[in-house]
Amino acid sequence: MTGHSTIVGGSTVDRLLCCPGSFQLIQSIPAVVDTPSEYAAYGSCMHAVMERLAGLFSNGFPPDETKMIQAARELEGETVCDRKITDAHLNESIFPAIDNLYDLMDSYGGGFRTVANELRVRFPGVPGAFGTADLVIASKKHAILVDWKFGQGVPVKAVYRDEHGERVNPQLLFYFAGALHTVPELFKDKRFVVAIIQPRTAETLTHTTISRKDIDYFIEDVDAAIVAALQRDPELHDGEHCRWCPALPVCPKHTGPLFELTDDGVKMPERQDNTNDAAYGEFLAKAKYLADIAAGYKKQIDEQIHNYLTAGGTVPGWRLKLKPKLRQWVNEKQAAKELDALGFREDEIWQHKLQTFAVAEKAAKRLGVKIPDYLRAATETDETVIAPENDPAPLLEPPQAREEFIAALKQLRAN
Repeated sequence: MTGHSTIVGGSTVDRLLCCPGSFQLIQSIPAVVDTPSEYAAYGSCMHAVMERLAGLFSNGFPPDETKMIQAARELEGETVCDRKITDAHLNESIFPAIDNLYDLMDSYGGGFRTVANELRVRFPGVPGAFGTADLVIASKKHAILVDWKFGQGVPVKAVYRDEHGERVNPQLLFYFAGALHTVPELFKDKRFVVAIIQPRTAETLTHTTISRKDIDYFIEDVDAAIVAALQRDPELHDGEHCRWCPALPVCPKHTGPLFELTDDGVKMPERQDNTNDAAYGEFLAKAKYLADIAAGYKKQIDEQIHNYLTAGGTVPGWRLKLKPKLRQWVNEKQAAKELDALGFREDEIWQHKLQTFAVAEKAAKRLGVKIPDYLRAATETDETVIAPENDPAPLLEPPQAREEFIAALKQLRAN
C-alpha cells in the first residue's frame, strides 16, 4: 500500500501553495512527531460525538434539531475517545454545532441526509495524498462538505481575506477535490458547498459555494506548487501560513529580522527636540514588527524544543518536567462537608456565578427564545488600542484620540 505523501495533505496544502520552499526546509530538520495536546484530544472526542450523531440520519435529517439534540443528551456520561461526555461538552460544543448544522442546511433549502461520515479521500494525481472529510450531506440540489473545528483559539473560516486576496480555505478544497475524486457519484448533478462549523469561536458558521472549475483550478495550483517545491532553491514566503510550520525556527524569512538586532538593527532615534517625530514613528513601527515576530518565534521555539526532547533529542540547558495540573476535588459533596467542619464560611466553599452573555446567547438560540435587550449592558468605552491601518474599525483621528486620553486621565486623577 502506498504510504502517506510527505509533500501535501489537508493540513499542509495552504503552506505548500503559499510557500513552495517550506517543503525542502522542513526536510532539512530532524523529523519529530508532535506530542498530542489536550486541545487535540478534546477535538478528537467532539469529532467522534458528531460522527455518531450525524450517522443517525442517513435517511434524512428531521425538520428541526430536537431529535438530534435529544440523541446528544443521551450520550452524557458515556465515554467517547477515553473522555466522559459532560454537560459542559454538550453546551459548549455539541449543541451549538447541531444548531449551526441546521442553520447551514436551512441556508440551502433543507431536505438533507448524511451521505458520508469521516470519509477517507484520495487527492487526484498525487500518490499517497490522503485526507479525511468530516461530513458530507446532500439534498436533491446540493452537496455540502462540512469540516468540524472545536478549537477556541484560532478562528478557521471557509473563506479568507489575506495578503493573497479573497480565497476559499485550501483545506476544504483539498478534501472536496479528494471526495469528488473518490466517490464522484455523491456529487452528481449537485451544486457544491463547503462549510466550517467552529462552535467555540465568535463566528461559528462560515460557508460558500464552489464550482467544478474552482476544483479543477485548485488541482492545477497544487500540481504547480509541488513542481515548484521540488526544484532547486524554491522560493520561501512568509505569511499566515507559517503559523504551524515546523521549520519556522530556522526559516530565513523569520530569523533574518531578529538576527539583525545583533548587528545594526532597530535603533532608537535621538530626540533632542520635536523635529524628528517622524523618525520616532518609523522606529516604533519597526520595533512593533520585531516584537510581534519575537512573540511568535518564542512560542514556536518552545514547541520545537518540547517535541525534540520528547522524541529523545538533547537541547543543551533544557530538559523536560511534569506539567503542573489543575488540582481538583475527588468528591465535591464530601469536600464541602469536611471544609464546613473545618470552619470554612459558605462563600469560601461555594461560588455562584452567572454564565457569560455569549454562552447564554447560544442556549437561547437552541431554545428558540430571545434574551431581552434590557438585560444586556451597552457599555461605551473611552479606551483606545492600537490597530493596523487595514483594520475595518472606524478611523479614530489622532487629535480625537489625544482628547479622549486627556479626558480619561483627568477623570482618573479626579477619582
